[in-house]
Amino acid sequence: MKKILFALITISILTACKTQKQESTVIVDALPLKTYFQNSTLPAAVMGYGTKEGKMEWYAFGPSVWDGKDSINENNIFRIYSMTKAIASVAALQLVEQGLIGLDDPLDKLMPEMTNIPILTKDGELIEATNTITLRHLLTHTSGFGYEFMDGRLRTFDKKGWEYEDMPKLFEAGERWQYGTSLDWVGKIIEKISGENLETYLRKNVTGPLKMNSTWFNVPENLKENIVSWGKRDSIGFQKYPRIPSAPVAEYSAGGGLFGSPKDYLTFLVCMMNNGKYDGGQILKPETVELISMNHMPNDLSSNAEGDTHGLAWAIEDSDDEVLRSRGSGYWSGLANSYYSIDEEKNTAIVYFTNFFPFGDKETYNFYRLFEQKVYLRNENR
Repeated sequence: MKKILFALITISILTACKTQKQESTVIVDALPLKTYFQNSTLPAAVMGYGTKEGKMEWYAFGPSVWDGKDSINENNIFRIYSMTKAIASVAALQLVEQGLIGLDDPLDKLMPEMTNIPILTKDGELIEATNTITLRHLLTHTSGFGYEFMDGRLRTFDKKGWEYEDMPKLFEAGERWQYGTSLDWVGKIIEKISGENLETYLRKNVTGPLKMNSTWFNVPENLKENIVSWGKRDSIGFQKYPRIPSAPVAEYSAGGGLFGSPKDYLTFLVCMMNNGKYDGGQILKPETVELISMNHMPNDLSSNAEGDTHGLAWAIEDSDDEVLRSRGSGYWSGLANSYYSIDEEKNTAIVYFTNFFPFGDKETYNFYRLFEQKVYLRNENR
């Protein structure tokens, strides 16, 4: 899994500022971060950490609009891509708590448009699946669905005459781990059971209650100026994409469609570290939050996940090579080089945001890991 998460390599610049006054007794040593950024070619980055007690510290470098004169901050809005998945997973587990769906209920009757999609064999044949798909399969990426950009068979599949809502499955449900479109199907399940579109459901039940007011599939007009630059790095340098979406989306991707701010996402992680509790209520029951962070991958499947395991919302740290995070902590990332980790044992949640392709950029990933190192060093020295 780590090879999938942290592959690919390439290289941007500007200035730095810390976005929140430091307390005298604190905190992360900002100088190595500032030095790293000034010696890098990165256009901008925001990073922060939070604790169960609600303490947050932020470090920001560069402008929100590349080549601009402002200072990026934790309230700017990023395209968060696969960091959407954890939020959608929590939403689905709310329905499980309400008894509206079971983790291991067969989905053949509820979602025939999904379960009827055939399997593409290694020989290129299309065959009917025999194993039923469950919500647990979808949340743990063991449903059989893949991503076209990550699988050669799907990339070369002839779509002529193909009438299904997704690409073919790659294997029987429960057979192995495969990163793919499973969470997009979770979003459709949420919509079908709740009778609401995913934007409305999340605002009512997750992002709204947590006051994650910068997190949307369709960013409201009054917030669009907070959206940061994004683009791609190539041999020439950084190439910008249009910053503001040209049109609203009508279909909501639970696998990667959200925009959101670093502060919003850290608020979400802090809530999870507090067993689903927030100021004013409970997003999930403590026992459900505990279930999220358990390994749901059988031993014979864990080897497919490159040394780590998978819970119901994120990857679970289980590698002997990891020197910072506690075993059992969670982590994941977004396609445009954003990252997070959640370590309840060490009372630390971390977010890191840049917004450019290709994923796995070495320079920005190393910046994220440097920040993690400084946060954990601070923990040890308290």
